[in-house]
Amino acid sequence: MKNYFIVILVLIFFGQIYAQKNHDDEANQITLSVILPDNSDYLSHRALSKIESKIQHIVSKYGISGQGYTNDFLIYPKFEIYDESVVEGMRNIHTVEAEFNLFIKQYRNNKVFASYSRTVTGSGFTKEKAIINAIQKIPVNDPKLKKFIEEGKQKILAYYNNNCSQFEADARTAIKMKRFNKAIAILSTIPKEAKQCYAKIQNLSVVAYNAYQKQHCKEQIMNAKADLANNNFSAALYDLKFVDPLSPCASEAKMLINKTAAKVDAKERKEWNFMLKRYNDRLNMEKYRLNITKEIAKAYYKSKPQTVIYKSLF
Repeated sequence: MKNYFIVILVLIFFGQIYAQKNHDDEANQITLSVILPDNSDYLSHRALSKIESKIQHIVSKYGISGQGYTNDFLIYPKFEIYDESVVEGMRNIHTVEAEFNLFIKQYRNNKVFASYSRTVTGSGFTKEKAIINAIQKIPVNDPKLKKFIEEGKQKILAYYNNNCSQFEADARTAIKMKRFNKAIAILSTIPKEAKQCYAKIQNLSVVAYNAYQKQHCKEQIMNAKADLANNNFSAALYDLKFVDPLSPCASEAKMLINKTAAKVDAKERKEWNFMLKRYNDRLNMEKYRLNITKEIAKAYYKSKPQTVIYKSLF
């Protein structure tokens, strides 16, 4: 007995992934959004979880992992089951034949940057187990997968380098409008691997960051004081971490850290001491600013969620 049907991943779940060289250098890397179905008539939650794990394994193997915050560049699967059969016996054996596809695409321009296709088969005592078995057989060591990831990454880098002037112009416009968080968010999406553009925008990034600090540090100090008055040390810690050691509010921030250090518990004291050390240790300043920049950009994009309609991807 054979039935022919197609499973197309329809609804959307976003998981963010981005290329990184190491755990401590997470800012300014190539960012992709993984799109997976929220549900399916033919794929169980377990099968969907297996697809997600498989994609995470694939991208991790080829230099992409982690969690990002934009969804202009997408990586998404299509899993088509085109044949199913059942061998009857003491226990029926279900078999499926399917095609697994992956795509890297820029959502804004509706342009596919890379694609991958592989036929897989699976078997099991139920149709669900047969599908899961087929998913498990997708080979992460396939040389075509490595080529697929590399092709997508190179085209993304070319996009940033070729459109660098537009990114710079958009950031300058945001700065003129005093929307410094938007300028930071725009510039932070440019990956370090896009060396030509990344080098070009560094000075502008500093301008945007310093202007943001000058604009917001007093607000962060006021919020921290209010939190401290309510003995909410964790919230105060979060507010003060956005105050740069070279901002106009640095002296007051340092005073607040010293004043309250003795009042927090052991875990929080470790965080306070780390922040205080930051004011005296310029060696870690660049790392600190990269992390804060990432937080600012993440907050900006989170405040402006995008809805991607899956059918428009094809």
